[in-house]
Amino acid sequence: MNVDWWARGIAIGAGTAALCNVIFTGLTYRRVHPKVKVSLFRAGTRTGTEGNPEASDYMFILRFRNFGTTPVKVERIELVTYPKWYRTKHPELVKGKRFHAKHEEPPVVPALDGLTHPFYLPTRRLTDKKQRTHLRFRVLLSNGESVVSPKLKDDEWLLPDE
Repeated sequence: MNVDWWARGIAIGAGTAALCNVIFTGLTYRRVHPKVKVSLFRAGTRTGTEGNPEASDYMFILRFRNFGTTPVKVERIELVTYPKWYRTKHPELVKGKRFHAKHEEPPVVPALDGLTHPFYLPTRRLTDKKQRTHLRFRVLLSNGESVVSPKLKDDEWLLPDE
């Protein structure tokens, strides 16, 4: 009779150890893959480009922060306007920028670190008040994930009407 309880105790202990192993393996996997957050670091204007000295652009400085232990490349940055319930509707693209290895090397967000990157938008692109609401940056990463920034507030970046 005593041997039966010893065998059950050993089986329960082995099952508990296997369950702990599964939990720790899952947590390690979650820790290793890249976790990127994007936010607006600073905004301003840039006047005069090489082609058109009178043109002005909105200049957004984006901050990418990687909380994972794997570096990741940024493939595409988009400025999109979402409807009020942005998770259920498709966004409308305002401007996008795709990185090609031939023209411009894509930025790499290092592991457990951050990176800032500029994004320019002509001032004439945002003329409609409806289009300026619910603006967010959407970033496509090399691992296939899409990261969305918090909603941009007009007072943080919009030029006052004169």
